Amino acid sequence: MAEARQLREYVPAEVPESTTPTSIEGGDLVGGATDHTVWSCAGNLTAVRSVRARVREFLAGMGHSENVLDDAELAVSELATNALLHSRSGQSGGVMTLFIRSDGGRLRVAIADQGERSGEGGHTRDDGDDFGRGKLIIDSCASRSGEYWSEATHVAWFEIDDLEPALSLDEEAL
Repeated sequence: MAEARQLREYVPAEVPESTTPTSIEGGDLVGGATDHTVWSCAGNLTAVRSVRARVREFLAGMGHSENVLDDAELAVSELATNALLHSRSGQSGGVMTLFIRSDGGRLRVAIADQGERSGEGGHTRDDGDDFGRGKLIIDSCASRSGEYWSEATHVAWFEIDDLEPALSLDEEAL
């Protein structure tokens, strides 16, 4: 758990001024109150399932539509899997951290990993073999996406604009 606290210290709340994120379109969550959650977990194969479940549960509780829940769940699966395959988070003792923010009709999900893998085993982010489709999947699910690096972490994120809020229980009864 000490590693999770260390990782959170290295992950800035916003993109640092000194970095240029790669993104489809820029944009930060703006407007009213923002509800958010932060969760760190061990970097193992069960982590991806846990991350998906946490995203779905949190966003459903915030009233996001079923289509957005499906898109967010698929996109975060890609981010978490990439963190396990390509970073120290997937090695023994590794940790990754999930960040979720929801503000009205927009949500942002990010996965912070522990940076490039050390030693043998795993794949680098530059491998071209049978990799590279994850970004296409994320881009098809998200309104915006990007990534940035800090001293000890890599953060990949996406945002989805939810233009179809979920029906309330009263509306479903009609």
